[in-house]
Amino acid sequence: MITESRKGKQMSQMVWASIWITPNGRVGRSPLVIMERDPDAPRGGYSAWSYCEALEEGLQPNYKPGQILIHDNAPIHKSNLVQEWFESRGFWVVELPAYSPDLNPIEQMWWALKKIVHKLHPELKTMGSTKADWEALHKAIKEAWLKLPNSLIKKLILSMPQRLAAVRKGHGAQTKYYLDRAYKLPLKTPKTIAIA
Repeated sequence: MITESRKGKQMSQMVWASIWITPNGRVGRSPLVIMERDPDAPRGGYSAWSYCEALEEGLQPNYKPGQILIHDNAPIHKSNLVQEWFESRGFWVVELPAYSPDLNPIEQMWWALKKIVHKLHPELKTMGSTKADWEALHKAIKEAWLKLPNSLIKKLILSMPQRLAAVRKGHGAQTKYYLDRAYKLPLKTPKTIAIA
């Protein structure tokens, strides 16, 4: 019996986007930004520079004074360069603990995005890493981002008070709001604007 397995690293792409809900309940999302790898970063990965470039393209045009930006404490998010970027533009930032899928609503969006990408484009699993393959991946990710339902964004953002309460009650342990619960969240209206 022969089992085929893929050798080498699969294609992966870091992206940036934001979701929000206005005080009157209008749901919004930014365009999805394909993040650039930093050629000066170790192993040519992503850096604070990559993150600032994505913020400049995706967040800057959509941010309104007084809105709250929520992001986790990933190393590139808390760098001096990123902090200076936010301060120089007057952004109000709430930092969550690093790797906090229970708290950050956008994490469930990424999970749902991956599901839709794989459903719409199963051929991506067997693609190589040519320029055309990368372009196809980028196109598929952007297509899937637009197909995510506004109702999911609304549920995720409106679940913030319950998420915070669950994390406090669990003393930081994993809660019912972990990634596999993306579509089963309660609805309650908060008093503030949330951007994730």
